Amino acid sequence: MTSKTPSNAGAPIHAPSRICVVGGAGFLGSILAELLLDEGHQVTILDALLYGDEGIRHLLGRPRLSLVPGDLRDIAATVQAFRNTDAVVHLGALVGDPACDIDERLTLEINRDATAKAAAVARGLGISRFVFASTCSVYGASSDLLDERSAVDPISVYARSKMESEQLLLAQSGNGFWPTVLRFGTLYGRSQRERFDLVVNLLTAQAVATGEITVFGGRQWRPFVHVRDAAEAILACLQAPSAAVGGQVFNVGADDQNHRLTEIAAIISQVVPGVRVQVAPATAQEADYRVCFAAIRSATGFAPRRTVADGVAEIAGAVSRGAVPDYTDARYSNYKALISGEALAALAGNELPGAAPVPSAIG
Repeated sequence: MTSKTPSNAGAPIHAPSRICVVGGAGFLGSILAELLLDEGHQVTILDALLYGDEGIRHLLGRPRLSLVPGDLRDIAATVQAFRNTDAVVHLGALVGDPACDIDERLTLEINRDATAKAAAVARGLGISRFVFASTCSVYGASSDLLDERSAVDPISVYARSKMESEQLLLAQSGNGFWPTVLRFGTLYGRSQRERFDLVVNLLTAQAVATGEITVFGGRQWRPFVHVRDAAEAILACLQAPSAAVGGQVFNVGADDQNHRLTEIAAIISQVVPGVRVQVAPATAQEADYRVCFAAIRSATGFAPRRTVADGVAEIAGAVSRGAVPDYTDARYSNYKALISGEALAALAGNELPGAAPVPSAIG
């Protein structure tokens, strides 16, 4: 699936530029923000800090970093963060099926409607580059090897919110606004904002802590990508000419990291010797898909540098040495963090920093 492409080459973002990262305090965003700072860019983070600021606390003293603690649904906060920037990377969303299933209306309001609003603000400010984080789960379930031209058929609220966001963004392509949609495989690995609601991270932590893991179903396919490789894919798209990536959709991952969940368990067993693996029946319909990643490599030269085994080793090491005291803590899970504290009520009541009432629908 592609949209119109820009007629001119555009300016690759190699020289120091001003980049806004929406959701820059999150699992992926905190790594991307640090990477961009290390590359010499000026970075503005717009984040509601729903899960706190632990992900960026180590960055807050850096001179080229600005933090706007605000909700993307609020136009004033969005304009403040986007003003005087050359590019926007939009990672802000409720992420994951369990977190998004809590309140479907709220999920679509935050993930879809606020994305359309952010795109309108970016266009109004003359920002041409807009990189959007989507997910390969938009493909749903298929026995085929899927590429960007394959039909999408989301089976979760989260995936549907991303699919509809893609459609809204790509419909706005043109007249100096060139969004790039990145469909990420399932992320894994360590971040300053740790997550243990991701299958590789969770199963690895369980293997170390309990000596046993359970895989439900197990035959279903998933594409995987390390969180640091995901950040590098975003950087590669920012550095590419607009003609190569503008108005385009790219899957982000590696062909050899399409794995069945039983294969993930086998990789964990190799890194954590002696772990017992149980396979239980699937409890519900689950996404099941394999994905081709040739397009982003052709357009940008990007290819992941890390493997699932690398990610398992780093997670296992962190849990073993006590760097993660309790992987079951609610702060490591989007769903648990939402239902265990006041975050969900604050979101629904627009009480986060910079939040304001949201129209019922946009676009």
